[in-house]
Amino acid sequence: MDELLRERDILNKNMLKAVNATQKQIDLVKLHEQAKRNLEEEIQNYKEEAQKQRKIIFHLEKERDRYINQASDLTQKADSGGMPWPLDKGKG
Repeated sequence: MDELLRERDILNKNMLKAVNATQKQIDLVKLHEQAKRNLEEEIQNYKEEAQKQRKIIFHLEKERDRYINQASDLTQKADSGGMPWPLDKGKG
């Protein structure tokens, strides 16, 4: 009878160890899943920020092209005599 009680105690002790080990694994899995969700959210935020920056770059490039065209038009007008250059004021 004592042998059965001791075996039961050993089995209970082993079961508790297994339960604790299982709980630790469950906790680790939950921790990793939360870390994964955080990283996925961070990646999504970076993607959204990159998209915003691409839009800003696009608009800045359009604005740059507009200014280049304006400068070209003004240069053509000045070269054709349509506009005096500021440096030409002192001449004459």
